[in-house]
Amino acid sequence: MKISVIMPTYNDSKTIKETLDSLMYQTYKDWELIIIDDGSTDNTRLIIEDYKKEKDAEDKIRYCYQENSDQLNAIINALDYITGDYIYVLHSDDLLNENTTFEKCVDYMSKNADYDAIISDLKLINDNGAELGIQKVRQYKNSKSDLPLQQLSLGRNLYVDVGFFKKESYVSSIKNTYLIWNMPFWINTENEKPSIIKVKKVDFIFMKYRIHENNYINDEIGTLNVLNGELRTLTTLMNYYNIPFYKLQNFLCRALHKMKIEYKPIYHKKEQKRKGKIVEFVVKKRVPNYKNNLFLNSLVNFYKNTSSSNRKVTIEKVPDIFIYKGKDIRKFNKEIKQGTIDEFYLNLLIEMEIGFKTIVVKNEYDKDKMIEICKFLCIFPEIEIL
Repeated sequence: MKISVIMPTYNDSKTIKETLDSLMYQTYKDWELIIIDDGSTDNTRLIIEDYKKEKDAEDKIRYCYQENSDQLNAIINALDYITGDYIYVLHSDDLLNENTTFEKCVDYMSKNADYDAIISDLKLINDNGAELGIQKVRQYKNSKSDLPLQQLSLGRNLYVDVGFFKKESYVSSIKNTYLIWNMPFWINTENEKPSIIKVKKVDFIFMKYRIHENNYINDEIGTLNVLNGELRTLTTLMNYYNIPFYKLQNFLCRALHKMKIEYKPIYHKKEQKRKGKIVEFVVKKRVPNYKNNLFLNSLVNFYKNTSSSNRKVTIEKVPDIFIYKGKDIRKFNKEIKQGTIDEFYLNLLIEMEIGFKTIVVKNEYDKDKMIEICKFLCIFPEIEIL
């Protein structure tokens, strides 16, 4: 069984050779590596080309370059080249934990073929590779309460993004949920209602995860990017679950978590009430001064005002503009910050701040585009598009 290893990289010339070594020294040899260079400006390419020659790995390592468009787009582009039965994403500043990692993964998946993916704890290392400890990952429950708990947890992933995946599951479900829409991979959004794919946490560790000041979450844009996926997850689930006393239950959940006690949320299988207060509560946790951010301020006010609004917004024609998806959130946030966002989006954000229940368009083609746009803005299916 072949493993397709996908490696998105950006200016990681200092660490990528060590990462490649951790792959090259695996006891399991049936793998291929697809490196997608997301617009590096250092000597990453030269290091990779020299490494391929040094290790005689021209037939195992493929290098591709793309203009900088963020890691989710890099992984999506890599899918065009995979030929394996399993998929593993290895970032160019992380390491496989031991040389038998892939051997253990394939052995486990071969014996448990009905699983879509396996996950594990993470071993944390610093810039110099020194071990900092273990990040414990929650045991995968695969229970009915997982989706309400995900909603109660501010939309933040209950598990991890790192996994060893069956290719069929990755392409059919995970690609759409995680890569395209920037939501937790274990939630299947392909069906009419969100569901959970079959995952197992194993007792061996896959990865050494490098902690340093350039980690994705440690800057303003990174925080906004992560928050967008969390808000999309939250607002999607709020259409299916009502969690009464949301703030109180969130407090209890966090308090019990510190005592390593699992909290089981009280919920009803119906649409969430008082969405505006919950969305504002969640946004403030990440961005206390959210009113200075055009998108976040519009989103909070949308959910505050829409419940009491019957407004219709009529759009004569959706212009030929870039249609953002979750994978494009970095581009969107940069353009918001720089004031270069397209006027169509700017006007729609202004309408969101006022609140509306319905968007009316002229044809099915525009309707399809507006569904994608509103999904990106975390307001679909809260509104109706006619």
